[in-house]
Amino acid sequence: MQFLRATKSLLPVLRNCLLVACLIYIGANWIMSSGTPKLDEVVLKRSLGNGGSIYGARDGQGGATVGFSYRYYVHKDLGSDQEILTALVSAHPFLKTKEPDVQVTQADGAIRLIVRGEVYEYRSYPLEGLGAVSIDMRL
Repeated sequence: MQFLRATKSLLPVLRNCLLVACLIYIGANWIMSSGTPKLDEVVLKRSLGNGGSIYGARDGQGGATVGFSYRYYVHKDLGSDQEILTALVSAHPFLKTKEPDVQVTQADGAIRLIVRGEVYEYRSYPLEGLGAVSIDMRL
């Protein structure tokens, strides 16, 4: 009987501790997130020939103290640079790098990316629908 009473009084404390831990986790992720990028220049447009393109855009979010970063996206074909920048703000990049020069070549149905310099982040899932993809990162 005492065990039952002890667990009944312990459950609300454990539940509140779990709630506080979740709120701290969510708050820390929100504070650490970089927010939406400030895309201000298109640095790469490469049509893939299937209604999609690879676009590169400069992120000027860093300001005077931090250099530019560059984000590369796979997206349906778009028209003007302004349309590209507007559409890509809400899209997820597959590559974030410090370098504006990413070479994209296509041969035998495969796409090859050559990156020279620092790569901050790479995700392959936006490229999965494109077929064979070869990523060649040279530093």
